[in-house]
Amino acid sequence: MPVAMSKSATGATQPGKRSLNVLVLDEWVPYPPDSGKRIRTWNLLRRLALRHEITLLCYGDSSDEASALVRAARISLHTVGPLPNLGGWRLYLSLFGNLFSRYPYSVSKHYTQRYEDRLRRLLNEVQFDLIHCEWTPYARFLRVADVLPNLIMTHNIESQFWHRRAQYSPTILHRFFFALQAQKMKLFERETFRRADAVASVTPLDAEQARQWGAKRVSLVENGVDLDEFRPAEEPPAASEILYLGSLDSYQNLDAVQYLLDEIMPIVATRMPEIKLRIVGRRPPLELQSRVARCPWAQFVGEVADVRPHIARAALVVVPLRIGAGSRIKILEALAMKKAVVSTSVGAEGLAVEDGRHVSIADTPLVFATRTIELLNSPEEQLRLGTNGRRLVEERYSWDRIAEALESAWLQTCKLGGS
Repeated sequence: MPVAMSKSATGATQPGKRSLNVLVLDEWVPYPPDSGKRIRTWNLLRRLALRHEITLLCYGDSSDEASALVRAARISLHTVGPLPNLGGWRLYLSLFGNLFSRYPYSVSKHYTQRYEDRLRRLLNEVQFDLIHCEWTPYARFLRVADVLPNLIMTHNIESQFWHRRAQYSPTILHRFFFALQAQKMKLFERETFRRADAVASVTPLDAEQARQWGAKRVSLVENGVDLDEFRPAEEPPAASEILYLGSLDSYQNLDAVQYLLDEIMPIVATRMPEIKLRIVGRRPPLELQSRVARCPWAQFVGEVADVRPHIARAALVVVPLRIGAGSRIKILEALAMKKAVVSTSVGAEGLAVEDGRHVSIADTPLVFATRTIELLNSPEEQLRLGTNGRRLVEERYSWDRIAEALESAWLQTCKLGGS
């Protein structure tokens, strides 16, 4: 029997690798790549689409420019009507109703009959080799395709995120609700991982957790960075400028910015009056913009088409996250551009970075401010950390390398799925 041939990232064929027909279930069209999850999904799928048949089912508008660009990347895109953008009393009513559901809100919110109906039609029309769930909550749809091998991509342990959100919530009611979400999600994740043919995790810690919860096979498919796009700049950075970069429509990033503005930067500004903090991120709330406008040492930039010029001009990138899980692509992008990074332990979690070698870790406002000031006053130390960081991402975190890891997980799942 002839050996199936597959195409490499450069378009060449490689003997010995089977070309797969993969159905990917996800929440949205992964373009533009303007958030960590979209950056990851876009970079992996467009590489693997060069050597496998990939069909993507998600919510969205199939006629817009983003969908056209996804199809141009050789991804067969199928969309169903977007999820409603709930707000006000409708959101609170939905959250209240979820109190009586066995599923966590992020699972219930993304489950619709129209999505399941389209999934059933696709399964009847196309013979797939594998179903890939690009986000854990979409594993609920696997019940309609239990005869096919499946792999769940867990970007993070979702229950850990909700536990941390409960920990930093301002009121008893918020803490109760998010603690309940954490417990529901933990039960969902444990059941889902145990039933799945395979799980792929972004960090070694998440992979170990999946094993402890009964996952049959677990692969490590880390986050990455495009080493050609994110390269060190030739121009020197601004001497006293630091950068915060993150999607400002997510709770964890808003919490990080507030922590930075309220507890860290006042210490830095007292000791370095010339300091300038630039905040770059999409969909910022108006109250955050007003808060930044009142800080003489802060400048709000907002959403940008290209983050690289802003990383390039910064002397230092700060990642003061207290809530979150998985690993941060923004750190990899900064390291790829040879930037020094100050981060909390949560911010650097899941990455193979060492404190004092690749990044500087600080978990209290005073230590974070002190490390920031020390690095700003030492261009030599900035260069040392940045050089080590660039070497690390070259060795471990290129998207080409990560795509190969996911491809191996796919092939192994198809070989052993259902066994």
